[in-house]
Amino acid sequence: MSEISLGQLKGLPVNGNTITIPSGHKLYAPGTVVQVRTVRTESRNTYSSATTGNGTTVTDLNLTITPKFSNSLLMMQWMINGEFHHDNVFLIHKDNALITTSGETGYNSVTGNSRWSGFMQSTYDTDQASTPQNRFMQYFATAGSVSSMTFAPAVRSAGGTAYTFYLNRAQNSAGQDDYEVSVSTGVIWEIAQ
Repeated sequence: MSEISLGQLKGLPVNGNTITIPSGHKLYAPGTVVQVRTVRTESRNTYSSATTGNGTTVTDLNLTITPKFSNSLLMMQWMINGEFHHDNVFLIHKDNALITTSGETGYNSVTGNSRWSGFMQSTYDTDQASTPQNRFMQYFATAGSVSSMTFAPAVRSAGGTAYTFYLNRAQNSAGQDDYEVSVSTGVIWEIAQ
């Protein structure tokens, strides 16, 4: 791939200053979306939230992308539905490992990588038996390479008790009256810089 840096790009006057990009070629400007990938899951899987370690990847919400440019900004969003005890945190994983890159950590770096330090906490809810919760998480990172990479939320207990995260369902049932099931989604944008 070639790169040209110009102060101004202008077509020929005979063509009305119009610049035509040949079929199969692309022109990207800083701030433009280069590509988008999505995930949607109706799965009702469970994920262990241990009291130690770097969290369990919620693989049903994997977002995989192969960036076009290594300096691109990657912007991710997840809408996560499911049931979870309130003493848990969500983390961000890249390729099934906790992100520890300075300025992009998948947890609160001021506190450090301790079990109560997450990117987002679970919702306080004293009833884990029936109606699930809804959470929104947004994360940014620099691509760093043009190799395929996978990002996903992860779960970890914030205390001394291990729990289970129930994706798209309530804890006590996978669907019946008053025990709702739902859908979770994710999206990743590559943004040219």
